[in-house]
Amino acid sequence: MAKELLDSTTVPVDFVKEGGDWLAIFNPRVPRQMDVQLAARYVHDGVVCSVKFSLDGTLLAVGTEGAVVLYNLSLGEKFTFTLERNIGKPNHARAVCISPDGHFLVAGSEDELIRVWSITNRMLVHALEGHCGEVYALAFTPDNNTLLSASGDCTIRVWDATQFAETPDASSIILDETMEAACRVLRPVSPDVKLSSKLALTSIAVNSTGKFVAGGSLDGMVRIWKVDGTEDDSSEPVETLSGHEDAVYGVQFVEGGLVSASVDRTMKHWDINEVGVGRGECRTTLQGHKDCILATSVLQVGRDQRVVSSSRDGTVRMWDLKTGVVQFVIQGHKNTVTTVDLSRDGRLLASGSGDREVRLWSYSII
Repeated sequence: MAKELLDSTTVPVDFVKEGGDWLAIFNPRVPRQMDVQLAARYVHDGVVCSVKFSLDGTLLAVGTEGAVVLYNLSLGEKFTFTLERNIGKPNHARAVCISPDGHFLVAGSEDELIRVWSITNRMLVHALEGHCGEVYALAFTPDNNTLLSASGDCTIRVWDATQFAETPDASSIILDETMEAACRVLRPVSPDVKLSSKLALTSIAVNSTGKFVAGGSLDGMVRIWKVDGTEDDSSEPVETLSGHEDAVYGVQFVEGGLVSASVDRTMKHWDINEVGVGRGECRTTLQGHKDCILATSVLQVGRDQRVVSSSRDGTVRMWDLKTGVVQFVIQGHKNTVTTVDLSRDGRLLASGSGDREVRLWSYSII
C-alpha cells in the first residue's frame, strides 16, 4: 500500500511553490524536475460538477448549474449552452464530454436527459431520454461511434453516435426516438435481481479498443461489461472488482489495467490484462488524500503513467502510477475539488470546485 501524506508542513521549503492564492508541493523523493503554474481561472455562477478537455486539447467543457460552458483555449473564446430548469429544483450538468472528432458537446444532467450540441453550429441537436435517474457520467468509444452514459437509475446506456446530426431539422425528434428505442441497456446485476440505490452508477470509462466499459458504483464495486457489438455481448458484467470500502466515484482504464477512486479516500490500481476471466487483482492501493476522492484522470506519456485525483480535502494530487508515489500536490481551491482532467498533450490540468471556479494549471515533469 502506497501512502503519501505530502503537505507544506512535511517538506523542505525549497519544495513548495507559492502563487498568489495557491501552493504546489513537490515530493522531495521524486528525482525529476517538476513545475506547476496557474495558467487561467474561470469563475461560474454555480458549483462546478465536471470538466473535460477535447482530444486535441483546444477545447475545455465545464458542467455547472443550469449550463455547460465551452472554452476555446487556443482562441480565448467562451460559449454558454443553457439547460432548461428542472421544475422546482436546480439542474446541474453532472457530466460533460466532447466527441473524439470534436464535432459534438454532450452533457448529462439531473433532469435525466442527455443533451447533444453541435460545436460547429452551437445548436442543440439531440435531447436523449431513457434514463430514470440523474446522469452522472459520459464517455465515447475511441472510434467516435458509440456514446455511453451512466446513471443513478443503476444502468449504463449504449447510444449509436453515428446517428448524431450536426443540424437539427423536422426529423430530429423521430431520430431521437429511434435512438432511444435502439439503445442497449447494461445492468450491474441479472434482470431477475431487484435494483437498489447502492447499485447507482457514478462513473464510467471505455478501454482503448472500445470493447469494454467499466462503471463504478455506490456499493464500492467496479464492474466491466463487453460492448463490442458481437453476439456474445451481455447486459450483465463480465467481471467485477471488489476491494473498496465505500462508493467508487472515478474509473479510468490504463495500459494493462484500471484505476478506481473512492469515497474511502483511496485509489486502486487493478491488473486486468485478461478482462472477463475473473482474475482482476489489486496491484497497488494509493493513499494520501485526507477526505473522499471524487474524480480521477489518467495519461500515458511515453513509459510514464500519470494519474491525477481530486478530493473533498480541497487538493489535487499527481501520481506516478508505476511507483505509486505522489509527485506533487496542488492547493488552491477554497472548497471541495469535484472534478479533474488531464489534456492529452501532457501540459495542462483542469480542476473544478464547489468554490465555483475552474482552474487551469500548466505543469511539467521532466
